[in-house]
Amino acid sequence: MREAGHRSVVHVKKLQQASRHLEVIPHDPERGVYLVTSATRPDVYYEVILDPDRPAGRCTCPWAQHGGINCKHVLAALQARYAAQGRLSFWRSPGAARRQHRRLLTGDQLYITLRPRVRRFSKPELNRER
Repeated sequence: MREAGHRSVVHVKKLQQASRHLEVIPHDPERGVYLVTSATRPDVYYEVILDPDRPAGRCTCPWAQHGGINCKHVLAALQARYAAQGRLSFWRSPGAARRQHRRLLTGDQLYITLRPRVRRFSKPELNRER
């Protein structure tokens, strides 16, 4: 028998990969509301509402409406929310996430690492620091 949320835990890397190909529209980012395209029907958008206090959210897609959590639409919206800070990676367990030696965020049965954006210097800025 499968435990609740088993799909999201086992297949999180496949969901992460699929989420990177979805269009995300920040509908009301201050309230955590994003519109995310369907993977199979690009003319259909699902509403994702992200939790304001932690990296988790709810989606209107059919899978999520039948009890699923951490669908690819939620992962895509989370990536959009944290884009200014860096790139998110999603992991099956806290141990797998900790092995990345990155900032660890915890959502609903989901472990996330944040790879900070690298500040790039232009050549004149580099020369001034020498």
